[in-house]
Amino acid sequence: MAEDGIDFLADYGVPEDIIGMLKEEKIQRLYPPQLAAVKAGATEGKNLVLSMPTASGKTLVATLAAIGTMQKKRKVVYICPLVALASEKYEYYKRLFDKRWKVAISVGDLDSSDAWLAEYDFIICTTEKLDSLVRHGAAWVKELGLVVIDEVHTLNDASRGPTLEIMITQLREMIPHAQTLAFSATIHNARELADWLDCKLIESDFRPVKLYEGYTLGDKIKFLDKEGYTLKDGETERAIMQNTLELKKQAIFFVSTRKNAESLAEQLAKETAKSFTAFEKAELERLSDEVLNVLESPTKQCRKLAQSVKHGAAFHHAGLLHKQKKLIEDSFRAGLVKAIAATPTLAMGVNLPAFRVIIRDARRYYSGLGMSYIPVLDYKQFVGRAGRPQYDKFGESILLARSEGEADQLVERFVLGEPEEIRSKLAMEPVLRMHTLSLVANAFANTEKALYEFFGKTFYAHQYGDIDAIEEKIEGILEQLESWELITDRDGKLVPTRVGKRVAELYLDPLTAHNFIESLRYRACEINDFGLMQVVASADEIAPQLSVRAGEYEKVIETINSREKTFMQKVPEHYSSEFEFFMQSVKTAMMIEAWSNEKTEDDILAEFKVAPGELNGKLAVADWLVYSLNELALLTGMKDSLNSIRKLRTRLKYGIREELIPLVRLKGIGRARSRRMFNAGLKTLEDLRNVPMQSLSRLVGPNVAYDVKKQLGQDAEKPKSKPVQSKLEGFDSKGK
Repeated sequence: MAEDGIDFLADYGVPEDIIGMLKEEKIQRLYPPQLAAVKAGATEGKNLVLSMPTASGKTLVATLAAIGTMQKKRKVVYICPLVALASEKYEYYKRLFDKRWKVAISVGDLDSSDAWLAEYDFIICTTEKLDSLVRHGAAWVKELGLVVIDEVHTLNDASRGPTLEIMITQLREMIPHAQTLAFSATIHNARELADWLDCKLIESDFRPVKLYEGYTLGDKIKFLDKEGYTLKDGETERAIMQNTLELKKQAIFFVSTRKNAESLAEQLAKETAKSFTAFEKAELERLSDEVLNVLESPTKQCRKLAQSVKHGAAFHHAGLLHKQKKLIEDSFRAGLVKAIAATPTLAMGVNLPAFRVIIRDARRYYSGLGMSYIPVLDYKQFVGRAGRPQYDKFGESILLARSEGEADQLVERFVLGEPEEIRSKLAMEPVLRMHTLSLVANAFANTEKALYEFFGKTFYAHQYGDIDAIEEKIEGILEQLESWELITDRDGKLVPTRVGKRVAELYLDPLTAHNFIESLRYRACEINDFGLMQVVASADEIAPQLSVRAGEYEKVIETINSREKTFMQKVPEHYSSEFEFFMQSVKTAMMIEAWSNEKTEDDILAEFKVAPGELNGKLAVADWLVYSLNELALLTGMKDSLNSIRKLRTRLKYGIREELIPLVRLKGIGRARSRRMFNAGLKTLEDLRNVPMQSLSRLVGPNVAYDVKKQLGQDAEKPKSKPVQSKLEGFDSKGK
């Protein structure tokens, strides 16, 4: 039996039916780093860090380790940095383990212990969700036998890294005998990371599909170690796409901004449109319609995306809605969409390989630095998408150069360069403040000394040798938390107050909670919707707030002056340093108000330059913050605020004026249908009971009208369904 053949896994305790399932996944042999991981004890509970390129087989190692753990009746948690990655892993493991073990995903509500997870064997979480579960005292965490940390190099990310670092440190304290399996891209200081985690390091530059890295110069694509191509005349990007299509392949183009992604997709569509059969054109037409109609009222961005998709190209950035991203990703995997122009966010997203990856913009704008080269680690993440094991014998990555000198510089920096070291970002005060309260609230550290001991076990302490800078900040943070009445000091023991415990559970920055409580107490005005919106819009959690452009300054100032008596926070003096941020929070509140006054996504895109995906993200955070306001009002005895807060939450959820609230309580009735009913004189549930079925059907359609009548406890005749004719009728599978 060949040592790298998958059948030998039986010797390491992998059941025959699981080996059979892996074979069904077309896994016949282990890659060298996978074999090394098995030999190093991956299936026997040994701690490992795998530092390898994208698509080099890390998921299989996690699978084998998980099997070994679950056979011992111990639980597995798989930690992902992003919801999209967690969803992808869930779909894979649900299919793989369905007949033997129970697989769950938990990525949403940050104010829940999700007690139902105790019944599952394999649990997939985002970092923040697992942190939240620990804060809520999820008992099953102590039953974990394996912790898989995907993309552990995100420790380097200022927004996600500190929470991951705290989470890892806590888990190592709570379940010291659990196996740790950490996956990283190729990084310069992988040994340092492995030492911190007490793991054996497995480093490899193995890729199942060889990657050729190159660059363009004039009409040539040149590679360091293989023959290149001569491009046809025209714009470089279109010429590369034409060459890609001639090879019957797909490409991802990485650019620096959303605007660049959208304009490039439009250009690429002119090439991709030439390459489809009649059947594929009909499929693209269907896909285009679906992308266009994700919203009740399509935006300019939706129309632009649908137009590109109709011709086989797409753009992909944070401004898109989740469903639109999913449609594009699935269609790219299926080979229907041939080209994607994407911002760097795609590199951290789902597994979306292509034959060819083009890095058009090797520089991007960084606040405080201007236009600078992207990190080498980002470049390696981009090019890791090139080459699909199921389809390609090799993959290609291409940097766009404008001159021979720039080509030399790009090759030296990126192709031949080493990825940067990852560095702890834990010493940031908002992060320390939030996690210090959590550690006290969970009785994880109930003295100042215990806090210092905990932080002395972090990656930060391992890297820098001491935590003097952190200790100094924690001392000030503890004084703040005590002055805000979130903790108390009882003879040297740190104890959370009821409010402090709840703030930790709500996953709020203590400063945000303090500002919320002070705003609710501020009695210069009555509680009102716009005042609440501005309070929410001032929270760090909703950052970045909308910037105020030069042409908008007067409008925002006018809003501040005319609504001065509605604000629940003191308006800073115009000349003060705080006033600029206050203006940004007011503009953000104006956008939230526009949504709540039934402005469409297209209206908001035009007025505030906020795309639907970004708007959805802001509204989701605003909903959580308004919910937190409600909880804090309850705890602090300000019950006179509750009706206003709860009313605002409903308005935000549906994007409606107050008058529509009674109607949206009905299932299937959103902002558009409730507005149509209200304008037709159906303003209350009693009005709906009295209106004839036929009249209601004309307003909202027979099926919705039937559902409404049933919800109101009335008898109604169920409408007959009509047969749906396929748009593809008349085509065979080859498009003829």
